[in-house]
Amino acid sequence: MKKIIIVDDESLVRVGLQSIIPWEDYGYTVSGVYHNGREALDACMNAMPDAILTDIRMPVMDGLELIKNVRRLSARVPIVILSSYDDFEYTRTAIRLGVQDYIQKHRLEPEELIRMLDGLKIEENANGEQLSRQNLKKEKEDLLNLTSWMDLADSRQTSPDKPRSFRELENHVGEHGPYACWVMIQPFAPAWTEEGNPLSHSFLVQEELERYRYTEYLGAKGSVVHALYYLGDVQPDPDSLRRQVSPFCEKLTESLRHKCNMDFAIGISQPMLFEEYERMYRSAGSALSSMFYGTSGIYFDNGSVSRGSYTEEQWIEIHKTLKRHVQREKFDDLLLWLDGRPTADAGEIHPREWMRIGSTLATQVADYLIEHYALDVDKIKQHFGDLWPLERYFEKASHKAGWIASVRLVFERTKALIAFARTNKTWLTKIKEYVNERYAESIRLEEVAALVYWSENYFSQRFSQEMGMTFSEYVANVRISKAKEMFRSSDRSTEEIGSLVGYLNANYFVKVFKKTTGLTISEYKAQYKS
Repeated sequence: MKKIIIVDDESLVRVGLQSIIPWEDYGYTVSGVYHNGREALDACMNAMPDAILTDIRMPVMDGLELIKNVRRLSARVPIVILSSYDDFEYTRTAIRLGVQDYIQKHRLEPEELIRMLDGLKIEENANGEQLSRQNLKKEKEDLLNLTSWMDLADSRQTSPDKPRSFRELENHVGEHGPYACWVMIQPFAPAWTEEGNPLSHSFLVQEELERYRYTEYLGAKGSVVHALYYLGDVQPDPDSLRRQVSPFCEKLTESLRHKCNMDFAIGISQPMLFEEYERMYRSAGSALSSMFYGTSGIYFDNGSVSRGSYTEEQWIEIHKTLKRHVQREKFDDLLLWLDGRPTADAGEIHPREWMRIGSTLATQVADYLIEHYALDVDKIKQHFGDLWPLERYFEKASHKAGWIASVRLVFERTKALIAFARTNKTWLTKIKEYVNERYAESIRLEEVAALVYWSENYFSQRFSQEMGMTFSEYVANVRISKAKEMFRSSDRSTEEIGSLVGYLNANYFVKVFKKTTGLTISEYKAQYKS
């Protein structure tokens, strides 16, 4: 992978460049993002990237000064200017300093930037330091993948296939002392939708974490960002841990609140050796789970909070209650019941139990809509839009009030879909009854549309959407179905039966019969007799 760094004082540009381009698909990886030239130069002095994307006008050290200093370190590393509309003179100066190319960042197309980078002579650094960074990144990914298994496993279990060691991570922890704590950072917000995907938050959190000497960004899972905080050679007691970590957390939440316009919660594990990473991870998760019943802020795991789970008997009653309310369409009553949900025998229930209730509820709602109103999955999915799939939407709530709010929104859309389905069922039933009673007569489209107070065009469109056929095709099917019954039960002539089902022209009746059934009338009679 070719490593690039992004240097720009605008957070929207930094986050945008990271999120809109699938860098690794094109053979690149973003190894760092920096607010100004000073930060970028320090990074380059530590390890030169394979290419640099930089703004020109920035505080502390601008892009021109950065380029001059980088050229003293390396004459070959490609540099691309992220230019603004009014940067032309600066861009000319940068080109004289040895910049390879420039691109207007506010009109930037991802494909154009990739083509530009592919056209540069980028030489990958394959030294030991680069390999070490690659190994560190892979270990972080492996560690977070392992925590996904731990989320599903019983807290007393250990992973059956966990790696023997995370050598690079252990070395990093060792450089700052053997003790660390796991840090989890999550937006304190109602359930986020795909349009509000927290990827951009994770990039901003990563930026903030990489500014601190004693933090190690690990990665993001869903809306939660994971990191390590190095504690040094001495394992701190609870009070010392608070004094040591709280200033960092307060600065971090304040900065994120300013940049993201939302509050965040941080869960801090008990301090321990990195080799106990499973306990450390669960400890941070326990701390962060306090947010579910609280507010934004900083939460430490003191080991005293006990959250229970429902017994199997309680789950059976919960399942029955959910099903009964959904099938009776008592959504407001169900919402009140959920909001005042009693605790488990052990006290306050664990947040994962609310997620399990959400999963059960999502299944009950979808099944009811399909079975009772004959709605297909695509129509249900289209109606719920960014809330679909419902199970995942419920899981995205970070606190109980947000979870209840997400349930309320799902119920509102459910009631709207039921009202729509009932309206459709009413007018369709009316139309079908009309055709069944008058199939032998002349049925005019404008008369039928008037029955439900719609225009002919709108009626035709709605009928086709609901029935999968045009209105005239439906009338023909009804008439031919009645004709088939008459051919089976009487010796009437083709002309007579045709007139009895609404076709005064016998030749036209014969054509419609063949088109609808795929058989001539003679073939149908022979088939029936045989």
